[in-house]
Amino acid sequence: MPRQPNPHQQDPAKNPDRIGTVTVSPGGGLHGAIQKNAKGNYNQRSRDTLVDIKVSEQLTGWQEAAHINKAMQDGLDREADCKEAVEAATGRRILDVPFVLHKSIPYFGASPDGVFADKSSELIEIKCPQPKTYARFLRTLEIPPEYQTQMIGQVACMRDRPTRAQGAKSVLFCMYHPKFKPSYKAVPFKVTARQIKELETEVTILVAEIIEARLTAESNQ
Repeated sequence: MPRQPNPHQQDPAKNPDRIGTVTVSPGGGLHGAIQKNAKGNYNQRSRDTLVDIKVSEQLTGWQEAAHINKAMQDGLDREADCKEAVEAATGRRILDVPFVLHKSIPYFGASPDGVFADKSSELIEIKCPQPKTYARFLRTLEIPPEYQTQMIGQVACMRDRPTRAQGAKSVLFCMYHPKFKPSYKAVPFKVTARQIKELETEVTILVAEIIEARLTAESNQ
């Protein structure tokens, strides 16, 4: 029987833990909101947009379902196929894991694509891009910065939480496309304590801005 999609990642807008929460997925806006220019300034438009979205969610208890285009849906549909390919090639079983909130930072959470059953400290993150993006990755083996932010956040949230991924330290980054042979290419991504600290500092500042903005909005209702 073919592997089924990760049940923990189906209908994310219906997960109450995600509502009002800053997530590390590239589509969640965190990476753009914490990037600084040469003068050390944030992209205020990206930051304000994310703050407004999270304030809205916290005030209404409702999260708008993300728009999924065909390319995005293809990627979601192929994730299970990638897991099967990795398991077949390596003999290692991949466990699906739920969305997890950070232990000490409120309104901050992550949901990796899985964790290896034989090594709970190693997560797996899967991308199923269009062929040209996959070919670029094969040529460069470079992990885009937004995905690095995503994986650092995953380890930060998973490293000391009571989940299957407790003790997370690294992520196996995989790109997959069924037209290529072999169908996937994996690159290990080791997350450092410094990377975690820097991201947690940025998220703490951002969450404080979201809370302050919510309080201001509440006072004006």
